[in-house]
Amino acid sequence: MQPTEPLVPILRVEEGLADRTTLATWHEALSDALAADIAHDLLGLWLYPPAGAPVLLGPEALSQDSLEVPVPTPQLQQYQLDGLERTIRQAGYGSVICVPVRFGRRDVGLMLVADLRPDRYGEGELMTLRLVAQRLSPALGRLARQWPAESGLAVPQAERIAALLDTIAHSNGSIATPQRFLAALSPALEPLLPHDHLELLLADPGGSRYYRLGEHAGGPLWLDSSLTIGREYLDVEALFGSDAHLLLSDACRDSRWPRGYFTVADPAGAEPRAVVGARVTGPRGMNAFLLAASVGADLYGEADAALLTRVASFIGPQVALLVTAAGNGELASKSELQGADYLAQAASFLATGTEMGEATRRVSDLAAEFIPFDHLRFAIRLSEGDRVVLMEPGEKRALPDLPLVPVSGTPLGEVLKGERAAAFHIADGESRLIVPLRVGGRVHGALILGARTPALLREGHLAPAQQLADILAPHLELLRRAALLPQPFLPGWKRTQRQ
Repeated sequence: MQPTEPLVPILRVEEGLADRTTLATWHEALSDALAADIAHDLLGLWLYPPAGAPVLLGPEALSQDSLEVPVPTPQLQQYQLDGLERTIRQAGYGSVICVPVRFGRRDVGLMLVADLRPDRYGEGELMTLRLVAQRLSPALGRLARQWPAESGLAVPQAERIAALLDTIAHSNGSIATPQRFLAALSPALEPLLPHDHLELLLADPGGSRYYRLGEHAGGPLWLDSSLTIGREYLDVEALFGSDAHLLLSDACRDSRWPRGYFTVADPAGAEPRAVVGARVTGPRGMNAFLLAASVGADLYGEADAALLTRVASFIGPQVALLVTAAGNGELASKSELQGADYLAQAASFLATGTEMGEATRRVSDLAAEFIPFDHLRFAIRLSEGDRVVLMEPGEKRALPDLPLVPVSGTPLGEVLKGERAAAFHIADGESRLIVPLRVGGRVHGALILGARTPALLREGHLAPAQQLADILAPHLELLRRAALLPQPFLPGWKRTQRQ
């Protein structure tokens, strides 16, 4: 007998993360609704964010127990579910079922129902719980993508929108190519609109084909045939119709959506299912389409379409500039053009400066003009061990007077050992970029950049940061070698070395 469709209360996360009280109330409503189909004394529900430990959504009493919850990689295996069920039975429950909540190709949640009475559950209850997991899949998939990695506290929607607008403003003034522009926009949009792929399609004036502008790395448009899609394969205008936005709950089941043209990097080769889109218009009849897609189905709603429509209106002028520049063969941005000037000035300061602290301070000020960072430091090795001294621009103390800091097992340590050419990661709520200070083929230190707004500093800044580091490295190496020379003895009755 087929189970009836279970009643599942809606968890809305379109307006940002729900707080703990809201989640607890929703979990209680879910438990009450599920009781009509599956009698239970315990309903455990966990969320699996992309990074970090499982998050207990309810009940709160479970947090008092040292219950080990299995972690998916990226899916839970049956032996993991069996092990958890055994643990719950040993705790005194006679009947237990565990079901993962799958979104796309990864498990984003885990449901557990248990009853103190034995032999309460069979195939019917298992099928019902799987139906519940399917209904919860889009909401938990979105919640998992937006869950803060460390604090567990919701980030206010206003702050997210402000960060998005900051990134758009920065991108509008400094991004050189459509590909880099979209790469800057995607991580800023992610907290508000979870997606596995962001695409920008440009329609030709005749409307017979579309160009994947978001993949365009430079040079004249329309020359790369691999980025061109004929209207006979994908008719974007027909998908949008007369609307300003597009919503597809499952593109894989829509015959109007082409297969094989759009894939995501993680999981590799996966095709998008849920799609939301908005028109991007500009001068001289420019017609483009901004599309966000997820490997899971049923993720987007009208609120997402409205948000993407607002984003499309903000980026329209910049997209028009990029298209015009590509048509004129002028894709170098103001930032890139000025970057060479700033680097030349930095080299001049270092070559003519007589006081290293002042020179590094002026170089740091110059670097901030073409790399978006909040703080800059130099990590310098004074020995072959795993410790370095960290020097700020403008530092007047001698290197031996600075404290030694251990770096073993950190991204900085890996760069210093040559295990990584460079490093980019997000930690403590800020993005950090590390490039080596190299002289004569050897790494003697590293340049560390940090930005308190993670979306501003990205992997795309590795190249200019390395150029800056290569200019600084010889001068910092002279400073390092001077610190390693034997120090003269101080006059006085006790012959001690200068510290």
